[in-house]
Amino acid sequence: MISHFRDEHTRRVFLCTSAAVGLTLGCGGGSGSEPEAFGSVAAGNVNAFPVGTLLAVAGAPVILGRDAGGLYAMTSTCTHEGCDMAAEGSIGANGVYCGCHGSRFDVNGAVVQGPANVPLAHFAVSVDAAGNVTVDGSAKVSASMRALPA
Repeated sequence: MISHFRDEHTRRVFLCTSAAVGLTLGCGGGSGSEPEAFGSVAAGNVNAFPVGTLLAVAGAPVILGRDAGGLYAMTSTCTHEGCDMAAEGSIGANGVYCGCHGSRFDVNGAVVQGPANVPLAHFAVSVDAAGNVTVDGSAKVSASMRALPA
């Protein structure tokens, strides 16, 4: 049985509240979520990241990878509905999996399987003379950008 609203004010309050809850819960239809904001994060020493590495960085929503071209960083926030794939999913040599809705990304963040339809954002990586790796979460870069170990 469908109940009817007694007055227009009650109906407006219900509709506004429902819309706000939908936005808060991320019910936006899967058009892509922005990565969680973070600043500069120390990610360890370059020696801890041999070629073929793909690991979550502690303390930030970021994944650090290393391939033959160098080091790169990408978000661990799923582009479908914003789940943290480091906490609810898996990150490994075959890529990234979101445990919330089943999206899969390759090792460079490209969508392999939906429902996500937007690749993972990449961030600037720097390596100092001592080999210390820093990820700058405020600087988005191309997915092809790599930092060379010192």
